[in-house]
Amino acid sequence: MYTIQRARAKSGDAGATLPNPFRKFSREQVEFRRGQLHLIAAGPGVGKSALSLTLAVASRVPTLYFSADSDAATQYERAAAMLSGREIHEIAAIVETGDTRYLDSKLAGLRKLRWCFDSSPSLDTIESQVKAWAYVFGNYPENIVVDNVGDVSPDVEERGHIGLESVMDYLADLARQTGACVNALHHLTGDYDDGTQPPPLSALKGKISKKPSLVLNLFRPEEGKLGVVIAKNRHGRPDVAGRYRIALNSDLARMQVTD
Repeated sequence: MYTIQRARAKSGDAGATLPNPFRKFSREQVEFRRGQLHLIAAGPGVGKSALSLTLAVASRVPTLYFSADSDAATQYERAAAMLSGREIHEIAAIVETGDTRYLDSKLAGLRKLRWCFDSSPSLDTIESQVKAWAYVFGNYPENIVVDNVGDVSPDVEERGHIGLESVMDYLADLARQTGACVNALHHLTGDYDDGTQPPPLSALKGKISKKPSLVLNLFRPEEGKLGVVIAKNRHGRPDVAGRYRIALNSDLARMQVTD
């Protein structure tokens, strides 16, 4: 039992923000904080993986990325496209030649970013990977990405919405216990799957909005743009109804998301 001052002192860096690559996010008080859980949701191919990878790369902090939704070859091509400025199909062609020295040189700066490619990680798998990181490096990762929540295997007896909620409960506790910023990716309900309309908070599949401190729902307002609805934000002004709030530039062929 602590006074609030003592509790805050013991929390260390909890609540401190990671470096933010987007000025538009900062203006709207959209920050990614240590010790807290955040959720990024969108339909397939809208750009949630591009946004989360951009945040992981740009933050330049030690990051553990659980890529259940995409295999190593796909993520290699995405990261190489992002850092080289070339289109993903060009990256794939270079990989086909077998000479990846140019790409590997571009990716050399990502030593702080480590990956787990289990296609259906259990909660025990996530915990063991985080503990292994702490054993190897002497501290926990500062950023943990789970791509995506629906691919995580909950406890055997839990399925559907209850299973999703148990995963979110675990990830929120993981953020608090490790002091890491935890960014989870998720899908939207069918009405918003095509990415053409601004998704409200209620568009989250499974209605799993209780635990995250920040929920960003993504859509495509027009070609070359990534729309971001701030559906929930404990540290700023949310937009629960899904009105259009922020537009970022998006070139998914090159995995580029910018102001």
